[in-house]
Amino acid sequence: MTNRFRVSAALFAALAGGIVASANAEIIATVSYDDLAGTFTSTGGGNGSFTAMAVNTPTLASAYEASRLVPGLGTASFEAGFESNPFNPANFVISISVVNINATTAMGNGTFTATDVDGDTLSGDIAGLWIFGGPGFIFFNGNLSNVNFADNGAADGTFDGSESGDFSMNFPSPQPFYGSVVQLTFGGNNFFQTSFADRATGGSMQILPTPGSVALLGMAGLAVATRRRAR
Repeated sequence: MTNRFRVSAALFAALAGGIVASANAEIIATVSYDDLAGTFTSTGGGNGSFTAMAVNTPTLASAYEASRLVPGLGTASFEAGFESNPFNPANFVISISVVNINATTAMGNGTFTATDVDGDTLSGDIAGLWIFGGPGFIFFNGNLSNVNFADNGAADGTFDGSESGDFSMNFPSPQPFYGSVVQLTFGGNNFFQTSFADRATGGSMQILPTPGSVALLGMAGLAVATRRRAR
């Protein structure tokens, strides 16, 4: 299948070099999304909120894929513009606070929810760091927690794409899962100085069965997660 999810090569290289997973952690699922509509609302005092959601407009046609990487492999694909389909509830929404904004960084906490074609959801909490990479882009990376699949639809036990594919939501490890926001990025000429809307937003997430698997990092350096050895 053609990869529709555009990832900045330079940004991906920086993140891949700085995010280090636990040696014992196995990625059980991934989520990639593209062309969500990103909106920032300033609330003053160096704070605000960011939301990215699936849309189908003349300038943005959102798409996403969720993949299972352990036995029972499968990918649920949601085609560009899937959000406009009136016959299914499929959706993708991310909401993250933007607090303590300074010249190049801010902190953020929030949630994400991916909804499949019959109402099943993949959702979780997000905590991490916003970074201004210079004129042209802003990105966020951080940790996921309380990640859960919920069979809200036809009780079929599968996460189903609107375009193609599905996979079982019955994983060998118990919920909730954890993981990392490998990348969330969008264009910006300044760092959350004013409110904006409809910025094309893309990125990806990795879902793991164990906590503490990912370290936060900045663009200028690496922050490596370490584990103490038992004595």
